[in-house]
Amino acid sequence: MNYILAVDTGTQSTKASILDRDLNLLETSRVSYTPEVKSKNRVEIKADVLWDAFLKACTSLKMRSEVGALSFATPCPSLLAMDSEGNPLTPIILHLDRRSHRQAVWALNRVGEDKFLHSAGNLPIPGGISLTSILWIKENRPDIYGRNGSVFGHIVTFFMKRLTGRFVMDPSNASFTGLYDTVGYGDWDEEILERLEIGREKLPQVVMSTTVLGKLNEQVARSTGLPEGIPVVVGANDTTCAAIGAGVTEPGQLMNTSGTVEIMVLCLDRPLVGKNHLLRTHAYPNRWLAMRTVGAGGASLEWFRNSFCKEMTRETFYDEYLPTVLDASKSSQARFHPFLSGDRHRIRQRAGSFTQLTLNTTREDFLRAMADGILSFQAKGLHEWRKKVPLDDTIRHVGGGASAAYTRFKQKYLKKYRFVQMGETAVIGAAKLGFEAIAGERSDAGTLHN
Repeated sequence: MNYILAVDTGTQSTKASILDRDLNLLETSRVSYTPEVKSKNRVEIKADVLWDAFLKACTSLKMRSEVGALSFATPCPSLLAMDSEGNPLTPIILHLDRRSHRQAVWALNRVGEDKFLHSAGNLPIPGGISLTSILWIKENRPDIYGRNGSVFGHIVTFFMKRLTGRFVMDPSNASFTGLYDTVGYGDWDEEILERLEIGREKLPQVVMSTTVLGKLNEQVARSTGLPEGIPVVVGANDTTCAAIGAGVTEPGQLMNTSGTVEIMVLCLDRPLVGKNHLLRTHAYPNRWLAMRTVGAGGASLEWFRNSFCKEMTRETFYDEYLPTVLDASKSSQARFHPFLSGDRHRIRQRAGSFTQLTLNTTREDFLRAMADGILSFQAKGLHEWRKKVPLDDTIRHVGGGASAAYTRFKQKYLKKYRFVQMGETAVIGAAKLGFEAIAGERSDAGTLHN
């Protein structure tokens, strides 16, 4: 096998990329779409929109017939219910969704803060930890929850069922359900399931990221032009894949991903729990990732563009206007509290706001304050981590929003660290996991890693 297809299914686009064994990117195709914001706290997308984007991206690749395997990077939480055949029964409830606040409070009272933190590794954040969305569906759509054979999973579960016929989820995705033993890098936590009255049969099997789950079925092969029967590798959450692609696999290493969500990531060799960051397993055993998250990072900039810069094209805003504002030496007196999609570390609902405004505050001051607020939030997390574990002095800056101007801006304010701009690394990480999975399968005489 010389080439692998790495699929990065994101919140706003799906990217299909072909890479060789040296992880060189040979060809890529991207299909964009827009999540549905149905109210101030509901953000979702239809599963078939993502599936159609995957098919379209694959069929656009000239080298698709030469691909020897598939591997995936998927966003999470991204909760949906499926019937026993894998057909979606609900839209995908995305990480920006906050409808399940009441269910989150109930879950916290039933399970307790200590149990959540020291097993699941995270508190039940509305929308950000997907058990609250399961509980919302259970309460508001009992016909779906009670349906015989229904299964709750993330985007990875939906894709794996369609590609191979199996309901699964990898640990990096399971870590953001609130139902998985993240701290122990184990399996579904039976005690939490019992306290929340969620049936184990409603959840997929947890398998390692380097699992070769099965072979690509004939129907999908015909629809995409990919070779029938090639191995399908589960892969990992997109942030985890980005960490692998950026080489963040050793304790103390740091990564900052700038996309729809802004995340500061710390690699650990032992779980570090806390209320001010999220915790998930890495794709590799005995490794974890602590994550300090701004739910609307790049989404805040996109909101600003749509609301205050309507006279500009998207290209003008991101390629000319934003770099000019970020490179300016003038600081803004205005302050921004970066919670336009709530706070991913708190159950209590929060909202974004600007403060310290005067009659002299300009549009540029608002934009600069927005960037300052996001970076200041991340700097506080770094300061807290440094008190607990040794940190590397290099921060790998990755993601679609990791532009040269944004990297320069962050470097000016976080002088203790050296920022290295790396661009988008999720597909590289997914490809690396795929090649490792194929090599492992062959060394194990073709057995699956379950």
